[in-house]
Amino acid sequence: MKDWLKSLLLPDQRKASRKKTPPLVAYFWDGGRPVAHNVRDISSTGFYLTTEERWLLGTLVMITLQRTKTEADRPDCSVIVMAKVVHHGDDGVGFTFLPVDSATPGQRPRPGFHAADRKTLERFLQRLASDRS
Repeated sequence: MKDWLKSLLLPDQRKASRKKTPPLVAYFWDGGRPVAHNVRDISSTGFYLTTEERWLLGTLVMITLQRTKTEADRPDCSVIVMAKVVHHGDDGVGFTFLPVDSATPGQRPRPGFHAADRKTLERFLQRLASDRS
């Protein structure tokens, strides 16, 4: 009954289809040692992270996404993304990607400047899709 009411009141606002259980883990800094967290699903616009953390909606978090079906020493096996919390679930948190625009020459770097831009993120997601085949 509760889930049915949720579906009526909170329609799914996803803009892109999601790939379930991608070969991917995520790391974020919480003050402790790095721990791999499962990414339950991912799309071109965001992802769902299985975690006990519950950041406030709208919180920006730098997250490293690492492909698990490739050698860890390859430069294209991971990407750092800026992500915004948009949803809380029973077992984790939903994020939307916030690609960082590249700084123009002579411009000071903005916060999160070492996070992926849109093109880098798209290339990473394409390689991730090839891991699934």
